[in-house]
Amino acid sequence: MLRLILCLTLWFAVFGAGQVQAAKKSTHLTSVSQLSSSVYDVKGIGNWRKGDLAGQIRLVIARSNKRDEVFLQWVQWNDDGPQKVTKTVQVKEIMLEANFKTTFIRRETIEGVRQLILGLENLYDKSSARAFIQIEGIGRYSCHIQ
Repeated sequence: MLRLILCLTLWFAVFGAGQVQAAKKSTHLTSVSQLSSSVYDVKGIGNWRKGDLAGQIRLVIARSNKRDEVFLQWVQWNDDGPQKVTKTVQVKEIMLEANFKTTFIRRETIEGVRQLILGLENLYDKSSARAFIQIEGIGRYSCHIQ
């Protein structure tokens, strides 16, 4: 009988506690579930600061069967973490150049300047290109495609 009690106690400690912990609902489940199905990739690409305000810059790629659309967002943080999206801009140069699909995302520092480099595949002729994006300020960037 003592063995049975010990086995049940051990079982509850191992499996019961895990089930209680697994049942704990994430505080982010709702917001992640509400992401559009067209959002293909999201990547943090660096931090920003302007006066007392600060946060993170993130890249958002939305994908359709015709092309990828690339966006930059400035997310403001407070002491508790991310607070709100301060600014969203579309990287129009990528959309205007051709119907591209993004093949890779890389952050690099070139000659002391932080850049975001996107590999691009032209969906029409399958040629490759790269987009070089530099952040210049809140809502401001430069992009050239090679």
